[in-house]
Amino acid sequence: MTIRSVWLGLLLAVVGAAATAGVFWLLLQVPESNAFALALSAGLVVLLAILAGYTTSVVVTALDGSTVVDAARRGPKGLPGFLLGLAVFGALWYVTIVIDGQWSLHSGEIDALFLRYAGTSNSRWLHTSISWLLWLVRWGIGLAVVCGVTTSRVKRLSVGRGFGLASSPLPLGATVAGLLVGYGLWSLVYWRPRGLPADTAELLFVSVKLSTLLLFGAMIAVLVLHTFVRSASGEDSSGRSLNSPT
Repeated sequence: MTIRSVWLGLLLAVVGAAATAGVFWLLLQVPESNAFALALSAGLVVLLAILAGYTTSVVVTALDGSTVVDAARRGPKGLPGFLLGLAVFGALWYVTIVIDGQWSLHSGEIDALFLRYAGTSNSRWLHTSISWLLWLVRWGIGLAVVCGVTTSRVKRLSVGRGFGLASSPLPLGATVAGLLVGYGLWSLVYWRPRGLPADTAELLFVSVKLSTLLLFGAMIAVLVLHTFVRSASGEDSSGRSLNSPT
């Protein structure tokens, strides 16, 4: 794995992200007012999943040292793993949303128990901690599973190995770290300088800002996937195989 493969992965990630964003924009333009529009929306959602999976698989293949042509050719091999990971992500999303809803529904009772047994009404930190924990499980573990299973299928490893990658300290930690940085970047999506005129200058500013955020987002994704590929390859921090006798 070289600097060249990382830059190639970044290029492919940017192209794939732009294509996926374009399809998502088309999805937002569909007025779901009739059966045809609903069918079109469903088709675009499927296309979104395929594009996102193919992009992820191609980037993983490039990070593994393949050329652009080889990465494009081998890309579909990781798609089943991505879709499986996406299904697990969806299940985690549903479970954590349900738990979050139940916690909010019974927050008053929890506060009462906290007051009775802990002797204080200051339980806001508990609710905040639970909310963040569920968010990290939903996104951190969910995305780690997607990356892990996709990487395992690209490298022709078992699905179990993919789940093992998702629970390994380095890949999981990189996923959570990248997620938190991405969360911080997302706060800039709606930011604009005060006094910016609502004319061509605003359009230019928004275009540059979103393009920059897309680039940084792709960089974060590539660095996270880089840790998964390294872990799947059995490499230590110096690049030597862990299976090597030296």
